[in-house]
Amino acid sequence: MKINKYILKKELLIELKNSSSLFLITPTMSVLIIIFPILIENRFAVDEDLFIISRLLFLIIFSTLFAIRKPIVLNQLTKELNFGNYMKTEFFNSKSLAEFLIFLPQVFILNILFSGFTNSNVNTSLINLILSMVFFAVNVCMINIIFQIFTSFNNRFVQFILIVPMYLALSIFIGPLWLGLGQELANIYLLMYLGITIFIFGTTNYYIEKVNLR
Repeated sequence: MKINKYILKKELLIELKNSSSLFLITPTMSVLIIIFPILIENRFAVDEDLFIISRLLFLIIFSTLFAIRKPIVLNQLTKELNFGNYMKTEFFNSKSLAEFLIFLPQVFILNILFSGFTNSNVNTSLINLILSMVFFAVNVCMINIIFQIFTSFNNRFVQFILIVPMYLALSIFIGPLWLGLGQELANIYLLMYLGITIFIFGTTNYYIEKVNLR
């Protein structure tokens, strides 16, 4: 996996600029998602599982907001790569790493804020929680790269509609882990999630190699 430090630095700055507004969205949306169930139930005591489901729901919304952006214009990208004498694999690998390095800390911040607002925790060990978030972040970034390459939708609503089902599918393995499983079942879920992550990572790299840029 070849990384170019100059491309990585540039993409990190771009991702940080694009994602800065999400740091404001995170606490605001967290509070809204917490308040709505309380208003609906007309009580101030909310079941712990409802908090976990709300946490997972917001993770999906947050990931979707992170992924919504302008698609990659391949013709323009080709000119830029040719001008800088960079390979396409260098660009996409550096871009993927930049997205991951920006996105993963925000996922951790989201969970810390959510726990702080609700005084609630997930029903799993810290190691399982961290691993599930890392796998989720890798998958989100890989899917995001494929989406940027092969779609040309500039409409944010259309992007939202297309991306949400993908992230819902990714959350299927996180939900049971966070709601509470025995260690043996949790290990099985993590192994399956690791397998899916490796598959998506390999598929993304395969399509990156097939992109006709140079």
